[in-house]
Amino acid sequence: MLAPVAGEAFASWIDRAAFDLGIGPGQLVQHLGMECRASSATTRPLLFGVMLTPESLRGAREATALSAERLRAMHLERYAGGALDFTGLKEATESAVRYWARREWAQIHGSRACPRCLAESPAWPLWWWLEAAAVCPRHGCLLIDVCPACGIRLRRGNASRPRGLLTRTGPLDPALCGNRVLGSRGRAGLCQQVLADIAASAVDPTLVTAQRSVLDAADLRPSRLLGEEVTAADWFVAMRLLVAVVRLIAGEDDLNGSAAMPHAARESLAADLAYRRSMTWGGMHNRLRSGPAEAAEAAGLLTLVEPILACSGVDEARLLFEPWQAALAHQRRANNGTDPLRHFPRPRMLDELLATEMPRSYRVVGVVTHRRNRPAPLGLHQIPHLVGQRDYTELIAEHLPGTALSTGRRFAALAVARICGGRNWRDAAEQLAMDRHRAARASGVVVQRIPDVNAFWVAVGVLTERMAARGPVDYRARREALADLTKVSHSVLFGILHPFGQDVTRQRQRHAAAWVWENLTGGDGREAPAYQHGWEGASEESVREGRRKFAASLSDTAAAALTAWGEELLEQHRERSR
Repeated sequence: MLAPVAGEAFASWIDRAAFDLGIGPGQLVQHLGMECRASSATTRPLLFGVMLTPESLRGAREATALSAERLRAMHLERYAGGALDFTGLKEATESAVRYWARREWAQIHGSRACPRCLAESPAWPLWWWLEAAAVCPRHGCLLIDVCPACGIRLRRGNASRPRGLLTRTGPLDPALCGNRVLGSRGRAGLCQQVLADIAASAVDPTLVTAQRSVLDAADLRPSRLLGEEVTAADWFVAMRLLVAVVRLIAGEDDLNGSAAMPHAARESLAADLAYRRSMTWGGMHNRLRSGPAEAAEAAGLLTLVEPILACSGVDEARLLFEPWQAALAHQRRANNGTDPLRHFPRPRMLDELLATEMPRSYRVVGVVTHRRNRPAPLGLHQIPHLVGQRDYTELIAEHLPGTALSTGRRFAALAVARICGGRNWRDAAEQLAMDRHRAARASGVVVQRIPDVNAFWVAVGVLTERMAARGPVDYRARREALADLTKVSHSVLFGILHPFGQDVTRQRQRHAAAWVWENLTGGDGREAPAYQHGWEGASEESVREGRRKFAASLSDTAAAALTAWGEELLEQHRERSR
């Protein structure tokens, strides 16, 4: 059987091997014993081109004697952990693949191609299936997406919907387009366009260099971002984040100001930007995240972002990024202060660039920046996850109208951390080891409710000084010391509750442990160790109501006794740590 070429895509090898054997590609995958979804005229292996199901891998290995590693290397899973993230692809279903492809920069129904490469060899490299594929590094030309004869995307099969692999036809020449077209009498046939004869336009050498950087990262070779070596995953995260910036604010000057951008790329990118900005559905997620639909669009995006990615350091990148600074700030103001890029992960170097050049929010400057010139009253380890309820009510609540108590207390703690050294809201949450989802919800929503920003930060400053004046508490050490506190022993709790006529139950033992953890660590009781494991079938609502009733029924004397017992635990932990 015909051997695959190094770097070849699985779909390409199937086409070539079937032609060599004189059978249809659908017949070949059936002979290989692959797990397929078949109809009367076509068949398609599950996750075709993306990854091999266990059944397909077993069949292909037995039929071809190729190793599992070589077979997997012909699928997009080869790029896992770098160019593509396979985290959400758990089920071998067509719908799962479509959802994954929308999130990732990958093509599953069609490919791009270099006609000059196909003139030399009929094998299609796997990287042509990446949506970051724009130009051919060997021939310095723009890749093609659509057959000029039939007007259908290469290797899609049909104009209306993707086609499976043909089984009822004879062998298909891989040198031809092969898409399904209607003849002059309305009869269906296959497009006879010779792919190697399609014209391809030359591109600037700088764009070839940009494409090589993409391929190096995709193949997990050492990559550099702003002068530092980074993982392939971080490199692609940075590239996609900068692409999102382009989609947010790039204008006509940006598109016309680059001599390296091909004319076709300029037109394609301009049309895509206009379309994305006119969208009224799907929100920013769909507007910013999906991959470029055409090679020309990908070329335009690479032309704009590659100079920043290739900078020798943050200072150099900042100079290139400066023209976009005002546009990003304007975009944020137009979005009511919310950062449209807040859901994008950011490598450290790029986070520094954006944090410097793109204002964190027009609501978090001023007093906090001024106070950073003074010594921090508290260490970040001395800040609780939730500031005290009385402190919050007296000092902060009036500045956060319409905010739930627990959310406001969490946001106030983040604000204190900002004054004491947190570079931004996310950094403050990380420094406090705070649940990132709850922290993101607090900082992303509550900050918009502040009616008077300066008054808010003055109040936070007073709160910080008050906390420091009481005597700093190492809340981080307390969380570590009580990390295994899941219940209060029966004997201890009996001595505390029995004088008040309350029985000791297993549920109260755990509620008591959570209460101690919450009050001594300044944490959110919902995150207490006692609530992190199953409650023998009890519903979440039942556990929450039990927690509320336990706290409400606890007398001042019992609360003081529980607190004293918890402080003894902390002292014992300190003694053991010495």
